Amino acid sequence: MMSGSLSALGTASRTARTAKLDRVLPATPDEVWRAWTEPDRLPHWFGPVLKGIPGPDVEYVLEGRGEHGDTIVCRVLAWEPAIRLRVTWRYTGEAESELRLDLSPTDDGGTRLLLEHVGFGPEADPVDYAAGWHMYTDNLEAHLAGTPGLADSDARWMELMPVYAASAD
Repeated sequence: MMSGSLSALGTASRTARTAKLDRVLPATPDEVWRAWTEPDRLPHWFGPVLKGIPGPDVEYVLEGRGEHGDTIVCRVLAWEPAIRLRVTWRYTGEAESELRLDLSPTDDGGTRLLLEHVGFGPEADPVDYAAGWHMYTDNLEAHLAGTPGLADSDARWMELMPVYAASAD
């Protein structure tokens, strides 16, 4: 079961633009938490940690997708293992935004992931982020299930872009 949505796009306040994703994953909240926070697991579905180790009140740096050494600087705002993670998100060339993750167990032993990425500056595209988070959580789901992730994540992202763009109109 997966659904994604965008909200507050096109409002007068560009900082109110938000990308949201609601997804059920085939693993316990503890397993999902570890996939989001352990440096040896992040490269399997997102990308490597270049500096620091995710943890309470710390800053760490992730490798971005760009071809020019892009990075993502994250500062942990809330660290509640297997329940809630909040980080500032500063991608190369973009203003700081905030990534919010909430995890809750499902009746079948899985995890409901509510992802909300808020506060985009004018240089960031929430549609791009929504499609990207959908693509990354496809990879996360495969990682949690012990299967290979997407062979071509760029193709998956391009497939999702028009879907999210249409929902933002």
